Amino acid sequence: MNRHRASLLRRMGFVLEATVVIPLGNLAALLPWKTGRTLASMIGLFIFRLNTSGRKHAHVNLDIIYGENALSEKEKDHIIKRLFMNIASSLFEYMKLKSITDSNYLNFVYIQNGEACDRALEEGKGVLAISAHMGNWEILGSVGAILWKNIAAVINRQLNPYTDKWLRKVRENRGRIKCLYHDARGLNYRIGFHLKQNGTIGLLADQRDLSCTLIVPFFGMPSLTADGAAKLHLLYGSPIVICFAVKQTDGKYLLTYDGPHHFDRSGNLKKDCEVIMTWVNSKYEEMIRKHPDQWFSLLTPRWERNRPEDFKNRLWR
Repeated sequence: MNRHRASLLRRMGFVLEATVVIPLGNLAALLPWKTGRTLASMIGLFIFRLNTSGRKHAHVNLDIIYGENALSEKEKDHIIKRLFMNIASSLFEYMKLKSITDSNYLNFVYIQNGEACDRALEEGKGVLAISAHMGNWEILGSVGAILWKNIAAVINRQLNPYTDKWLRKVRENRGRIKCLYHDARGLNYRIGFHLKQNGTIGLLADQRDLSCTLIVPFFGMPSLTADGAAKLHLLYGSPIVICFAVKQTDGKYLLTYDGPHHFDRSGNLKKDCEVIMTWVNSKYEEMIRKHPDQWFSLLTPRWERNRPEDFKNRLWR
């Protein structure tokens, strides 16, 4: 948001929020990992009780995800409760990114098939690292920056410009990841330049993108799907690597890498994007079914306004 266009009252609210959130976040970064995770989980349980809207969306989404193999209300509540705890823990871990270094990162993660990224980079066309709002994608990116260096991520701008600036610094300084705003001017040029330098672009494509009108299946439902990853692959020929960071029972994260993957161009851009993003969604489905309590988008209205008729007056672009 452009803070110069915000009302005075709203700007005052942004300042108040920042004066509370930023010191608390910096204070959290000083806590030991075990203590911070425990406190964060307790906070997550508290928010679980209060956030009725998120729980409602999650119940609907779980019915879609599991379809005929419907979960009981008790099973769904258990998943959602675990999800809130995981979200709170991930926020704490975000503040602690600086403590993950070149020499100790294996204390925090396991790595499965990291060679996929090595093979992708050997092609010299950059890499499209596609992940989801699952587990802890910030640790995925931070460790990736340690191992493969030149990593940038396309991110959304926060509503509050003060906390947005602070969170960006955390991601860039502590996590070593270059941030590219989704709505920034010259974004396509910056992405292209980064890929031509054989850099890696991190993309999260599991949420609705109301700026696109590509509709492909997701858990058997027609779903509004972001198509940026597909377009970049078709334009630059950059190989795709599917990657996730999934929390394990010991608190460490399993980083998995699948690729490199390539898709042929048929000459029909829309059709090619449909093929690629349907395939990406199938990768999401596989992981989400295994770990629904780690998919943060479960709390969002993922399948609302996904029908073609909702966009009958808009052109695919």
